[in-house]
Amino acid sequence: METPVKPIRSDQRLKRIVVLIALSIALAAGGWFLWEKQRMDALVSTDLILINYTDQDLHASVHYSKFPQPGEGASDGMGPGGGGGSMVCCIPIPTIWRPGIQMIVKYRFGSRREGKKEETKVVELPEYPDRRVGDIYLVFHSETEFELFSSFYAPGHPRWPGKHVIPVDESLKP
Repeated sequence: METPVKPIRSDQRLKRIVVLIALSIALAAGGWFLWEKQRMDALVSTDLILINYTDQDLHASVHYSKFPQPGEGASDGMGPGGGGGSMVCCIPIPTIWRPGIQMIVKYRFGSRREGKKEETKVVELPEYPDRRVGDIYLVFHSETEFELFSSFYAPGHPRWPGKHVIPVDESLKP
């Protein structure tokens, strides 16, 4: 004996349609979220440009906090009042800025032979000017004050995001 097939009532049909629409929206939103997360996590390799406005020798390195291992950042040394003339590759950073991008900055004034110790600071990378990734600038104004940011603009440019300082080194002058 066959079981008779019950016809679907209109209120049941409506419930099924609503559930299907809700599932479709959830799947679309989930797909968009994953796509956006991948886009936000995409990295680009940038150069380090070190500028030393102090009167001491300086050695510094910068790493994206997600990649703190040696070889996954850039380091450079600079004499007193120098910098800006060379770029050191490569620091991976997100292609799209968002709050909370942490960078590890290690630096030492003078030499280890002089007994100088390396300092380590974790700083947040400020918003990219014009929302575009540029080179990473690490600018030391004193032993305790430095700026770290990404920019397409060099010192002297009207859109330079760093402090405006009159450089001592001729290569840093606009």
